[in-house]
Amino acid sequence: MAEQAIAAETMPETAVSVATDVEGKWFRRLLFIPTLGFLVMMTIFPLLYSLGVSLFNYTTGGEARFIGLGNYANLVTSPEFWMATRVTLEVTVIAVAIEVVLGILLGFALHQRVPGIGIFRLIIFLPMMLAPLVVGLFWRFLLDQTFGLIDYLITLIGFEPIPWLTHPRYALASVIIVDVWQWTPFVVLLVLAGLGTVPGDLLEAAALDRASAWMKFRHIYWPHLRFPLLLALLFRSIDTLKMFDVPFILTGGGPGNFTTTLSFLGYRYHFQFFQIGMAAAISWVVVIIINIVANIFVRVLTPKKPREQVDTGL
Repeated sequence: MAEQAIAAETMPETAVSVATDVEGKWFRRLLFIPTLGFLVMMTIFPLLYSLGVSLFNYTTGGEARFIGLGNYANLVTSPEFWMATRVTLEVTVIAVAIEVVLGILLGFALHQRVPGIGIFRLIIFLPMMLAPLVVGLFWRFLLDQTFGLIDYLITLIGFEPIPWLTHPRYALASVIIVDVWQWTPFVVLLVLAGLGTVPGDLLEAAALDRASAWMKFRHIYWPHLRFPLLLALLFRSIDTLKMFDVPFILTGGGPGNFTTTLSFLGYRYHFQFFQIGMAAAISWVVVIIINIVANIFVRVLTPKKPREQVDTGL
C-alpha cells in the first residue's frame, strides 16, 4: 500500500488535471475583471480625463484648444489662486491643530469610568453625524449679526455684536469654528479607540512606580495613540484641504475672497466663469498638495525600525 501511495504521488500529472488547473487559474483571474472595470470607470478614467482637460483652454460651449501647461502658468500668476491657497492652508493648519489637541483632551476625559459617561459621548459624537449642509445652515443662523443667537447673547452682557460672517477676520474664524465643532468628535473617536488598547497592567505598574502624568503619556499612551492620531491627521488634513461645503454655505467665499478655498475657487471657475480647463488645473493642484501633505505625515509619524547591529566580536 505504501509503495502504491508513493507511486501515485510521483506519477506525472495527466493532461486533464493540467487543463483543469489552467481553467481554474483563468477563472480566478476573470473574477477580478468587474472590480478592475469599476476602478477604471469610477477612478482612473475621471482622473486622466480631468488631467487632459487641464491641458486645454476649454470654456463651456467653446472649442477646446491645447495649451499644455498654460492653465497652470496662469494659476501661478493669479493673485486669486495664491489668496485661495493661503486661506486653504490657514484653515487646514489652525483647524486640524485645534481638533487634534481638543480631541486628545476630550478623549482622555471621556475614557474615564464615570456613571453616565455614555450620554456625554453621544452628545460629543452628534456633530459629525450631521450633514454638512445642515451644519452650515445651523451655524449661519447662529452667527447671523442681526438674528443670530450668539450675537444676541453677546449684547446681553454689554458687548457690541460681532460681524461673524461679513468681516474678513471673523469670517475665516467662523469657518474654522464650524469645522472644529463638527470634526473634533472624529479625533475623539480615534483617541478613544487607541486608549482602549492600552494594557491595564502597564498602568498599574506605572502607578506603583509613581510615574508622572507625562511619563505615562510618553511611554504608555503615546505608542498606542500614534497610529490613531496619524489617521486623524491624514483624514482631517485631506478633508480640510479640499473643503468646499462650509465656506459655500456659511459665507459664500466672502467677504471678497477671504474665505475662498481652492476647491471653492475651482467651483467658481467651472460654474461661474465656465473655464473648465482652469477648474481642472485647480483640482489637480489640490490633489498634488494633498499627496505631499499625506506623505509628510506618514514619514514623520511612522515609527522607524531600529538598525540591526552586527556583533563583529571585536
